Amino acid sequence: MKKYMKKRLAKLLILAMMAVTVMSIDVLAVPESTVDLGTFYLTAKEQEQDPGEDDNPGENNDPGEDDNPGESDDPGNEEDHPRNEDPEPGDPNPDHPGNEDPGINHPGDKENPEASGNGICQAPSTGDLITESRTVVATKTKWRISPSFNVVGISSSDKRVIKATRKKDKTRSSKGNKWYCGYLRVKKPGNVKITLEGSAGEREEYQIYAEDPKIRKDALTVNDVKTVSLNQYLSGITYLKPTAVSSKNGNVVSISSNGDISIRENGRSVITLNFGKRKVKGTVKAKLPAFKKKKIILSSSPVKLAMKNVSNNAAVQYSSSDISVVKMNKDGYAAPMSNGTATVYGKSGNVTAECEVTVKGLK
Repeated sequence: MKKYMKKRLAKLLILAMMAVTVMSIDVLAVPESTVDLGTFYLTAKEQEQDPGEDDNPGENNDPGEDDNPGESDDPGNEEDHPRNEDPEPGDPNPDHPGNEDPGINHPGDKENPEASGNGICQAPSTGDLITESRTVVATKTKWRISPSFNVVGISSSDKRVIKATRKKDKTRSSKGNKWYCGYLRVKKPGNVKITLEGSAGEREEYQIYAEDPKIRKDALTVNDVKTVSLNQYLSGITYLKPTAVSSKNGNVVSISSNGDISIRENGRSVITLNFGKRKVKGTVKAKLPAFKKKKIILSSSPVKLAMKNVSNNAAVQYSSSDISVVKMNKDGYAAPMSNGTATVYGKSGNVTAECEVTVKGLK
């Protein structure tokens, strides 16, 4: 009986060892490795399908787990990323310098000024009342600020730029009630904060941008161009736009509403640009390139056709309307080819002069 039990146990032991061996072989035959995550056992294939176990935080698409706070869309981060700071003069767009037009209002819109993209308005062309909290004005002008409360105190952050005082408002005062407003005298270019206070603790602030438009006299002597843009002859402005323009001699010079000058013919004209209550004037001297003689007769030999009002004689380009009659070389010589009449041209800059050439007596 004992021998039988021993043999039986030996067989069971052998069978157990064979089972273990087979299981080991089965495990080795599985193509997916088992990963120990502590509590759970997941195959590699299951991990790839589980989006909750992404090991690459750089590709996390969950907006609640954004690791880059600099690109957060949460408006609660305004304190960390201020966007509404007051720009300094000369910076038309503090967020994207150079990418946007700093224009305030177009001429004709000044009576009812609207804020531009940067929130700055231009003072009205008539009257003297500033109503917008961020306003651009020209130097050498005077303005009133009349808030909803009676002004008892007013201050300027820079008295050298704008002097601010309290003044009686005649439009709102009566016999038994004296009403005061703020009074500003703009002296020089700059960026100033004006603060007004009322007797009941009221308080209002205005940001005033003072600019000094000036015409560059040297830019108004015109020869090689027919059009001069505003920024070529005017300095001292960033936000200001002309509210009105005029030319005394329209036959010589015309001026567009945005201040661009067009030359019609040689001569002079006085141009005037209004910036609200401020006026600037300048004299345009138009000296367009031209041949010294508008008509010439050739007989047998070449003749040099002289030009005037040319800034660079070597850069003049000459041509002829009919080279079978007259040929032009690069130095301005006209050579007769056959009897007849042709027009020769001399181009300097973007201005082209003309001369009528007649060839006679050729045999």
